Amino acid sequence: MIKIIIASFAAWFITHSIKFLLRINKTKKFDMSQWHKAGGMPSGHAAIVSALITSLYLTNGFDALFAVSLVFSAIVIRDTMIRNKEARHKPLEVLVGVILGAIVGILIPYIL
Repeated sequence: MIKIIIASFAAWFITHSIKFLLRINKTKKFDMSQWHKAGGMPSGHAAIVSALITSLYLTNGFDALFAVSLVFSAIVIRDTMIRNKEARHKPLEVLVGVILGAIVGILIPYIL
């Protein structure tokens, strides 16, 4: 169970680190307030739920918990693209988040 939680938090940390570095590169300023801003490439929401369902599947297989998590993950991913205008993600940002999360979800259970 701890591997699933670690995979989700690792996906969050990695996506926010990438966004933070991309924003520093774009603005040429080191600003810690950029760490927690919503939106941008890749989608942290998509990465978290993708890591969750991937690691959950690899750990428990296709069971009821996986099915419920998959449905809620689909809702989260959909909502990331239709939230308010300020924090909306583009489909490519969501896709990259899903792929990144899946990779993290695959690697973490095998690393730990």
